[in-house]
Amino acid sequence: MENKNKNNNGEVEEEECSIDGDILASILSTLPLLDLDSACHVSKSWNRAVFFSLNRLKSTPWLLLYKQRSHPPYTMAATATAYDPKSEKWIELSTGSSPVEHAARSSHSTLLYALSPARLSFSVDAFHLMWQHAPPPRVWRIDPIVAVVGRRLIVAGGACEFEDDRLAVESLDIGSFESWERCESMPQCLSGSASSTWLSVAVSAETMYVTEKRSGVSFCFDPETKSWAELPDFSPDDCRLYSRAIGFVSNRLVMAGITGDEDDPKGIELWEVVSTESRMKLRFESVGSMPEECLEKLRGIDSDWPLTSIVFNAVGDMVYMHNNAGETGEIVAAEMEGGKLCKWRTLRNADARGHAGERLVVACSNVSFSDLKRAFRDGLSFSVVAV
Repeated sequence: MENKNKNNNGEVEEEECSIDGDILASILSTLPLLDLDSACHVSKSWNRAVFFSLNRLKSTPWLLLYKQRSHPPYTMAATATAYDPKSEKWIELSTGSSPVEHAARSSHSTLLYALSPARLSFSVDAFHLMWQHAPPPRVWRIDPIVAVVGRRLIVAGGACEFEDDRLAVESLDIGSFESWERCESMPQCLSGSASSTWLSVAVSAETMYVTEKRSGVSFCFDPETKSWAELPDFSPDDCRLYSRAIGFVSNRLVMAGITGDEDDPKGIELWEVVSTESRMKLRFESVGSMPEECLEKLRGIDSDWPLTSIVFNAVGDMVYMHNNAGETGEIVAAEMEGGKLCKWRTLRNADARGHAGERLVVACSNVSFSDLKRAFRDGLSFSVVAV
């Protein structure tokens, strides 16, 4: 693509690239991130073209699978696995050890956290290499919902039985870590389900949304006013759901719901939850149905077991779903285009389910080229995995 000639002084000069700069930048913008990094090292002109291609390049919504010991000490594995939807390849990440002292969990797709009596550790960077450590909430909790909304870390519900307020909500400024602030408690009607086991959580830039997986009873929390607002039930009129989960896809609040019953699930439907002029009325617009063959693979070889609920991870324009209880099912992925989910696929990674004594922690991240370069500087290595 590029020739090198000697000038009159015997110095090597680079000729102009034979591909027009704009055309090359347009071509490079279609490459997966790892290939784009390789293109940087071809020549100076290619490096410039890569730089200009970044204006057209969207962040890539990777799926991230971390393995952790299921009993003390809760050591995170030194390698993680990622799925890049642009290349449609699994990638092994050498992450090194993570300073996690308790069982790590995922919340609203992009947050990893670990709660112990000594501290609340959390990570929101692209590859979860950097963990921040906050003092523990004032109310002792076992299974709270945890979210990061803007600059606020929110912890709600999941309190121990001996606590006076089992619906307590606390908020912490992650910029200063000064002190936990008490907020309005969770609505009383959630007293029997105020934990991450029974509630699904989604966050926008300003608001946290929670819905009860079984009933669809829903509320939103505003970190600025520290208060809750009731929402209509997340229950479409024309479809009976026995379990649901929510997340943001392409800046749309999307709900995935399982139809039928646990022993005989009929399908998984997805809707965009749309606000109307009336605060207590929502519109549910269908954005897709999981193909039957994908549902079968999600359930796995133990498909005679009940499908109680699904894990719904969403970031950017991608959704990833898997069986919350099964260890043999495959992950199902789909892409949002023109307001509809398409390009359905199942993902099978031979090492994704881990080994005996390990648990799997699933998260998502919008990975940019700058995230990738920063990871290289931090010593992270990437290698494509043959599946």
